[in-house]
Amino acid sequence: MIFVAKPPPEVAAAMWRTVARNGLDSSTLSPQDNWHQTLSDRYGDTPEVRQKMLRAGACVRAQACTLVLNRIRDGVHKEQGKNTIHWSFRARGRPHCFDALLVAVRQALYEEGLATETGHTPHSTISYWAPTRLGPTRMDPIAWTLDELLLVVGGNGKSYSYETIGRWPLQPVPPDPSNTQLRLF
Repeated sequence: MIFVAKPPPEVAAAMWRTVARNGLDSSTLSPQDNWHQTLSDRYGDTPEVRQKMLRAGACVRAQACTLVLNRIRDGVHKEQGKNTIHWSFRARGRPHCFDALLVAVRQALYEEGLATETGHTPHSTISYWAPTRLGPTRMDPIAWTLDELLLVVGGNGKSYSYETIGRWPLQPVPPDPSNTQLRLF
């Protein structure tokens, strides 16, 4: 089980167009419905842990956050004892709201007795078994607003997928007071 945010259909479609424009081997991509932003560590799916994570999700108080995906990068990772190549969409910078969301998730898990060890970066892995390293990729920036926290459990054998078992809206971002214009009458 893991807390994630998933791209809405219009963002996922823009991501797919970018993959196609760059000629990436679609046969090695994760199913599009699995593309996500990780917001917590993974935990085993036991009845006790599931209840703790459901309670934690209900306690998260954080604002929505917009990431700007601006490139696809590769990386080499150790998977099952051998090196594999991952392809991931990466975001420009590290918005403060993203770190605040991670802190809120981490705090809610901590209060339920679940430790979170790893940090997370703004990205969405689209291939865990890519065939080659990547050169430069071309893309228009894609704005993705994380506005919902999902608790998912992964599985389903060979066609790995995520089942959503909890969802909570994030708080809308308040209007920027510097953008308001005062009218004096």
